[in-house]
Amino acid sequence: MAFSVLILTVLWALQFLLFDSFYKIMKINEIRSIGDKIVAQYDKTDFHDTVSEYVFRQNLRIILIDEEGYIKINYDSFNTDDYYTQNQMQSRGIKGFMRNDFLDFIKVQQMLSQSDTNKISFFNTNEQDEITQTIYAAKVKDSVGIDNYLYISSPVPPIDSTVWVLRTQFILITVILFALSLAAAQWISKKMSKPIISLTKSAEKMAKGELDVNYNDESYTEIQQLASTLKYAADELKALDDYRKEFIANVSHDLKTPLTIIKFYSEMIKDVSGNNEEKREEHCDTIIKETNRLTDMVGEILELSKLEFQNAQITKSEVNLSQCLFDTLESFRAITENENYVFETEIEDNVKVLGDEAMLRRVIYNLISNAVNYTGDDKYVKITLKTNLDAQNVRFEVSDTGKGISKEKLSIIWDRYYKARETHKRAVVGTGLGLSIVKNFLILHNAKYGVISNIGEGSTFWFEI
Repeated sequence: MAFSVLILTVLWALQFLLFDSFYKIMKINEIRSIGDKIVAQYDKTDFHDTVSEYVFRQNLRIILIDEEGYIKINYDSFNTDDYYTQNQMQSRGIKGFMRNDFLDFIKVQQMLSQSDTNKISFFNTNEQDEITQTIYAAKVKDSVGIDNYLYISSPVPPIDSTVWVLRTQFILITVILFALSLAAAQWISKKMSKPIISLTKSAEKMAKGELDVNYNDESYTEIQQLASTLKYAADELKALDDYRKEFIANVSHDLKTPLTIIKFYSEMIKDVSGNNEEKREEHCDTIIKETNRLTDMVGEILELSKLEFQNAQITKSEVNLSQCLFDTLESFRAITENENYVFETEIEDNVKVLGDEAMLRRVIYNLISNAVNYTGDDKYVKITLKTNLDAQNVRFEVSDTGKGISKEKLSIIWDRYYKARETHKRAVVGTGLGLSIVKNFLILHNAKYGVISNIGEGSTFWFEI
């Protein structure tokens, strides 16, 4: 509606407020253009033909006057009783010119003398007879160099009746346009607002925790994009909520087990082994072990929170990644000796990188620990560390022989709270934060990372730094 008002305001201003000025400018430009063309043809063989054509086609009066004001040639399409032959014109002189054209010849001469181009054009109104004309005058030289004056006049018909017709027409147009604008505004607003209202209601349900809401995207493109985005957000929130619930269940279970053990052995010390030094030492070691396990789990949660809030501090220095890997493998010696795990290694000596040593040790440990938890019945784990001189980087890989990871889960295994749901013969402990911490540490190092896996063929986790 506002746009319609703007358009109508512009049209009314152009047609009525500025119509008279615009009309005068157009008439002046018209007679100036004709006058310039006639002046260009002056004293040429076809001059009279050119003048006669313009006189009858444009309803003009064209007069050629000498310096003394005598009319030499007169072309008149008005058919007035003042039309004389050329000889008669020469006898009328200045007074005849003044009487018929309401303009002082002396004044025309003065105006031309002040013009740089020897050409003038203007409006002239005779208030007594209420006649308005557009006037064009030019100073021209004939073939022998004598100055003459070319005078062209054209009547300007009154436009009051035309303006009245236009005004009446515009009033009708205004009414029709407002009616159409109102109808269009109502239709467009309903078409636009209906899907938006529907999306708003769905979003309100999602805000209240109803993540299974449906978003109708059968509308125009922008609403379809918004609906798709909200649907994606709802799916992501639902997945995150599922991960959160599973995380709480995992943490509750993993915290409950060591707490139960700590409570049990504390009561054992109190009731049974308090005076037995050997038993007391054994029970205290178990309590310390389980306490450390609790501390590690809480540390993982706090560490991931720090990473996600981008508060983690990284200090880069030259790190011997080979030595870090050897030290990490030493931590797993117990399971190779007591639980028959097989570690096949292919580790290049003295591989050095630029990074944070503590973070890189944690990355290696988490990836190997993950492989130990999920490898197959053969308990086989392969670890490689090589330098790629062409790419100027180092590649670490750890492979297991487990069940593998489906393609749809390859991207989400790095998400926080994710933990494989498949049952496993060995107890897999942890909060599901290990790979998420690995991902964030590697991102801080601008390292590439990923996993190669096929169902039934195991998985290979890798990073390049």
